[in-house]
Amino acid sequence: AYGGGGGGGAAQDGEAGSTSNGHAGDGGDGAPSAITGSIAYYGGGGAGNSTSTDANGGNGGGGNTDVAGSANTGGGGGAGNNRSGGSGVVIIRVLTTDYSSTTSGSPTVTQTGNDTVIKFTGSGSYTA
Repeated sequence: AYGGGGGGGAAQDGEAGSTSNGHAGDGGDGAPSAITGSIAYYGGGGAGNSTSTDANGGNGGGGNTDVAGSANTGGGGGAGNNRSGGSGVVIIRVLTTDYSSTTSGSPTVTQTGNDTVIKFTGSGSYTA
């Protein structure tokens, strides 16, 4: 039982699977971002698969073995049974004094310090 390697994340390679004990490799970690005002990770790699031991997805939405990637993170899906990657996200940060309030769709709009953060998890637009 050979373990499959984990998928690479935005900031780290995935872990190799084991050819000796069949353990699957963990997904690589995603990249940190503080654009929203607090640190979050995006783009984690999905876990590998094996007939022996399952693995963990990378920090940033990577799915564990046989688990889809987390929504709105861009994380990869874990190997096994056609699991999909997580949906993406678009985040725009502008000075509040420059924020036009002209958006479409349903973005989440918050303030952090002197800035306005516009977060899209579905279709929409922002006009400056």
